[in-house]
Amino acid sequence: MQALVHQLQQQIVSILQNMTPSLLAGGVIFTGLALIPGAACNPRKPWWRNPGLSIDGFYAVLNALLAPYLSSAVVVVLALTLTLFLPTTQVIEILKGRGLFAGLPFLTQCALYLAISDFSLYWIHRGFHRKILWPFHAIHHASEEVDWTTGYRMHPINLMLGANLVPFLMLYLGIPLDVIILLAPLDTAVGYFVHSNLNWTLGPLKYVIATPVFHRWHHTRVNQGGGANFAPTFAIWDVLFGTFFMPAGELPAGYGIDDESFPSRFSSQLVYPFKALIRLIGFRKRLPPAGELTP
Repeated sequence: MQALVHQLQQQIVSILQNMTPSLLAGGVIFTGLALIPGAACNPRKPWWRNPGLSIDGFYAVLNALLAPYLSSAVVVVLALTLTLFLPTTQVIEILKGRGLFAGLPFLTQCALYLAISDFSLYWIHRGFHRKILWPFHAIHHASEEVDWTTGYRMHPINLMLGANLVPFLMLYLGIPLDVIILLAPLDTAVGYFVHSNLNWTLGPLKYVIATPVFHRWHHTRVNQGGGANFAPTFAIWDVLFGTFFMPAGELPAGYGIDDESFPSRFSSQLVYPFKALIRLIGFRKRLPPAGELTP
């Protein structure tokens, strides 16, 4: 037992060391920008005073610890799913990186990765706002103060079915690992940017690129804008599919979810989605057959 604890401690130390450059960069850049007079969306609320900062940190470490296992699970499930529709020999070729886009020029593959992965994450994100998956995503939205650290506050299931899933889908389409590794830092930078405490809208570009104000509206309650702005990077998806929301001359002020029973403790939050699903399934079982429902 002592050896296991020691090994876990070493893993956590290694994770923190690997995350340090990214954390330092995010802290320095977005703290500095938010301190520019008139640049903050919500003044006098710096990230280091966020009461939920420790929760963000716990999720960052947990998800880094689980990342190899979640990725392995995604690979296995995707491979098994492919075998239901394709011959095994063809599946093996796809797993070797010989998918649909394998022969295209490098820059074209980069462009396709950016567009298709963001398009996929847009629809996955919308799916997480539906009743079944919402309890997992509610973890991310429960933060009542949003800043660049909020991007780390994600339930492992949410990550596995979203950010961890899409790169493997792209690999299966023939996008090489070199492209994914090259663009991975961009995903982190965009996550910091859209969650940062800035009042930037980028003018007309707001209809194309996700901005801090665009995404902060998404973190408001549902009746204020929380049911809109799902695109991670390119706001054009929300424009095209009717989910764009950025009222002119207004800035979001309050964030969070409507569930007053949502737990504040990290450990309780991890099991919260599963309890919510059990309650939902139990409720459905108690409903009478459709023909017996009263109008």
